[in-house]
Amino acid sequence: MLSISSKCRYGILAVLALGENHGGGLMQIKDIATAKNVPRQYLEQIFNRLVNAGIVNSVRGKKGGYRLAHSPEKITIFDLVEVLEGGVQLVGINEPQDAVSELFGRAQVSLKKTFEITLADLIVRQQALLENVMFHI
Repeated sequence: MLSISSKCRYGILAVLALGENHGGGLMQIKDIATAKNVPRQYLEQIFNRLVNAGIVNSVRGKKGGYRLAHSPEKITIFDLVEVLEGGVQLVGINEPQDAVSELFGRAQVSLKKTFEITLADLIVRQQALLENVMFHI
């Protein structure tokens, strides 16, 4: 089974919150944790990685916080997975060429293509899902 860690999921949710707030100023960890229902203790570590990778900027101080370093259109989910997971690689792809390796190779390409959507695309999808939920209530 392919497994993406909670750290990666929480990181994507946190960056999604920053993307939804893009252009609206800094966000503090407590606000991100509340908005996306993510445990605060994970976010410090996650944001350290995101800042070091140049995906997120941080501002220190009482009124400090975090914001995206680039527009949501320039950040892909693949970028986030690379930073937070070290990439996603299916085992056995580099084995001698056989039908199973070929199958895993195609799966790897599909997985990468799935993660190449932009943060902007994910924001649009999230808004559509929220509107759909509100419509059904």
